[in-house]
Amino acid sequence: MTAGKVIMAIIGAILGLVAFALVAAGAVLLWAHGTQRTPDGFYEARTVSLATDSHALITGPIDLVAARPTAWFPSSQLATLRFEAEPTDGSSVFMGIGPEDEVASYLDGVGVAEVLRTSPFSGEVTYDTVDGGAPPGPPGEQDFWVASAEGEGTQTVTWDLESGEWTGVIMNVDGSAHVSADFNAGAQVGILLPIAIGLVLGGLALGVLAVILLVLAIRRPRATVAVPSPAPTASGQEETTETTTPIDQGPADREA
Repeated sequence: MTAGKVIMAIIGAILGLVAFALVAAGAVLLWAHGTQRTPDGFYEARTVSLATDSHALITGPIDLVAARPTAWFPSSQLATLRFEAEPTDGSSVFMGIGPEDEVASYLDGVGVAEVLRTSPFSGEVTYDTVDGGAPPGPPGEQDFWVASAEGEGTQTVTWDLESGEWTGVIMNVDGSAHVSADFNAGAQVGILLPIAIGLVLGGLALGVLAVILLVLAIRRPRATVAVPSPAPTASGQEETTETTTPIDQGPADREA
């Protein structure tokens, strides 16, 4: 095998591995799209129980400065988020999403518990608690929320992902201490299906190219037979050999 064919075989093998990875990733996304969504098209995480003796439960800063690639790209195609909170002590609950700086200003000096992480297996929640007093007013009276809901029973907030820096908040409607709720988050990703199809098609295209390269690399050249050219005579003309076949004579000629 020549050096060129060796290189061709290596490239074909690498492209084959990449093609397999792309097709596998696309297939997993297609499987998730078809089987792991709720009837209304959301992927949901498991419900976790949140509780604090402070006045507010908050998320860490959600940095989405580069969430949308261009101004014309629709936010709903990137993702639509849905949050559900059900108070576990029978009280009314407030849930909202607001700009990080304005939420921080509102909760400055207020006792809060920031949710650091939740275990996907046990549901255990880790908090960073900051001591403080009560907020300056009920959360529902603030005008900086981009999405919010409040009341008794399960409250739902649906929000099309936007560029910016955001903070999620769960509080009692009156801003009092001792907040507890069962919380669930979900996402509807409009661009996931095109990505999955693109991965599968791209993987198949690379797979075809890989097969072509490997076939060219291992294919042996066809054997060729060299046919000698007639030798020229002294007069410069090609020598030809004539073969004569005796003519079968009849009986009369043989007797003579």
